[in-house]
Amino acid sequence: MKRHQWKPLLLICLLLAAPVSAAAAMPIMVSAAEALPAGGITTTISDSRYIDAGWMNQNIILTLDGQVWAMGINTMKDYPVFLSNDTGIPQCILGETEVIDVFLNAINEQLKTQIFQSDSPVFDTGTGSYIYNSGQTYYQLNANVKNWLITSLQQQFAAGSPQPLTLELSAGYLTSVVNEGVLTYSPDFVLAGSCTTSFSGSSSNRINNIKVAAEHLNNMIIMPGQEVSVSTAILPRTSANGYREAGAYLNGETVMAIGGGICQVSSTTYNAVKNAGLVVLERHPHSMPVHYLPLGLDAAISSGSKDLRFRNNYSAPVILQAYTEGKKLIINVLVWDHDLNGRSFKLWAKNTGSLSAKTYFTTYQDGKEVSTDYVGNSTYMAPKPKNTEAEDD
Repeated sequence: MKRHQWKPLLLICLLLAAPVSAAAAMPIMVSAAEALPAGGITTTISDSRYIDAGWMNQNIILTLDGQVWAMGINTMKDYPVFLSNDTGIPQCILGETEVIDVFLNAINEQLKTQIFQSDSPVFDTGTGSYIYNSGQTYYQLNANVKNWLITSLQQQFAAGSPQPLTLELSAGYLTSVVNEGVLTYSPDFVLAGSCTTSFSGSSSNRINNIKVAAEHLNNMIIMPGQEVSVSTAILPRTSANGYREAGAYLNGETVMAIGGGICQVSSTTYNAVKNAGLVVLERHPHSMPVHYLPLGLDAAISSGSKDLRFRNNYSAPVILQAYTEGKKLIINVLVWDHDLNGRSFKLWAKNTGSLSAKTYFTTYQDGKEVSTDYVGNSTYMAPKPKNTEAEDD
């Protein structure tokens, strides 16, 4: 993908007390006069007793292909900091970063207007079969920028001499966003596996979590040999990532948790990828039965302990489609017809008790069964009385 040809030099002085200049860029050697008290102290960035006053004349400067954005550090002068050197190593912890968020958000708003067209070929069989992403693209700053700024400020306030903090926004600090992108594939890619589950009766928060998780999986292109972690792909379940509090299973109980309901996405995906013939590397049953799939066909995920992982063993990429329609979640897997070669697959389960089931995987050739393999046994606990108003996961 070619980087957009940026507009001529643009200088934004956001919340800046003085413009960027050669004089402002020179270190001003004004040393803090007092030693820190034992145990450290909470003060403000502008407290010249402990932080060099020269910092009030310095700037945070971000650059990208000739564009320059600057923020005066003096805009943070009243923000709290904790300073200490009890370990022999000067340390600083910032207590407030709101002005940095404003600065970075303003840059992102400008970058949204700098749209360029991108076509990203992903696969070509050489016979006219292809997949590619096409759409209007722009860049956004990612979390690495704020992390760099906070870390640099804390280190420099604690021990460094006043100097401009300058960062060239390389690829590691940028995320490409495709606006109204279109994923195009030839008719040779066919629907090989699918699963639909209902979330009728779910709370608005649970529905939100299902939609957010599905969006992260939608139009995912899985290259030959590539392994996918669903837990990683749908991002950490935090409010910052768009997830809300809803019912989830924990130690045999239904509790309220951020991201409750996302296991419906992993479970539906489990059935779809197995029905498409992909290799499942990791799958866990829930602690208790779920309402949207039969016993033995669910797949629980929990950050740090349970995941759904699968791999594409085909010679060509596969495409994952994940979306909601009405009160239903739909997961489709598109596979190159040449790789299927007349084969189809079905994941199914047979109850062995009210709280247990055995799962099987059947392979068909041109519609005729050729093999059925035992996948595994799933056992569940009886649902406990709810101690909250949480719905089932």
